[in-house]
Amino acid sequence: TVREPLLVLDQELKVIKASRSFYEFFKVSSDETIGKLIYNLGNDQWDIPKLRELLETILPEKTTFDNYEVEHDFATIGKRIMLLNAQQIKRAFGKEKMILLAIEDITERKLAEAELSKYQDHLKELVEELRTSNQELEAFAYSVSHDLRAPLRAINGFTRILLQDYVERLDDEAKRLGSVIQKNSQKMGQLIDDLLAFSRLGRATMHFSNIDMKKMVNEVYEEATTPSERKRINFSITELFIANGDPNMFRQVWINLISNALKFSANQKQAVISVTCREEEDKLNYCIKDNGAGFNMKYIDKLFRVFQRLHSEKEYPGTGVGLALVKRIIQRHGGKIWAEGEIGKGAAFYFSLPKK
Repeated sequence: TVREPLLVLDQELKVIKASRSFYEFFKVSSDETIGKLIYNLGNDQWDIPKLRELLETILPEKTTFDNYEVEHDFATIGKRIMLLNAQQIKRAFGKEKMILLAIEDITERKLAEAELSKYQDHLKELVEELRTSNQELEAFAYSVSHDLRAPLRAINGFTRILLQDYVERLDDEAKRLGSVIQKNSQKMGQLIDDLLAFSRLGRATMHFSNIDMKKMVNEVYEEATTPSERKRINFSITELFIANGDPNMFRQVWINLISNALKFSANQKQAVISVTCREEEDKLNYCIKDNGAGFNMKYIDKLFRVFQRLHSEKEYPGTGVGLALVKRIIQRHGGKIWAEGEIGKGAAFYFSLPKK
């Protein structure tokens, strides 16, 4: 019943017994096998140099040998790769010694390993290409941002000189245009900063520790609001489970999520913002919900992309990088983020983190 072909040989290396699987696999009969010298089986198909080495040199010295790999082209079954295991045995009664030879066909496995190795090598090449591309992209982003900063500073600086030192020579329209130039150069500077932060996040080293999420959320909320603003905000927070992650990165997560909730509920007479947490078997789910402007779920795919905005900048200022940054941080921690919303009825942002 053993699936691997088995042979029992005497000391002269003649076959005493063969298993049923041996006959089936090598397509031979009992008459062609029993009593024959192993090398003469199948018209001398088994006269294999490595098999001779195993049976005549290695086995007499070691009495047993495991996982001896042999490759041979058989006339009946084609080219095969076999794993041979041999051991000297003897009968319970009598001094006659024999050899038990187990033959495992590993041809398909070796082919699969070779194919897998080929794909792994290809994957390594792709990973290396991707790493190089990312490095080039990061270098490009840094170079572009660095090169853009100088002209932006010049634009902003000269505009400020015009508005301060030459203000008496400018009419109202010139003053307005000067203010527009300043605002747009400042906005461009913020875009560059956000883009740099986003590109650096992918290669930033992560330092894991336990994070008191409730304490962190409260601190961020206090920093983001003034006492007078807090009077019109109904802010609630339940017990939040302690998470394991990079504290600096998660502070950035909560800064973006809480700032968004405050920004998009700013037009509500009474803003309502809640932060909750739910535990599952292998993960923790956090949620921040507001009663603000909300969004159309039809555009949910755009929500976490860089520079994608679902509201005009006149309504709600921002660069469109914050949520993309949040998503990348959550993904680097092995979690995922999603959102639900309805226009005029607020939005809820969820993110899950693995417990381990």
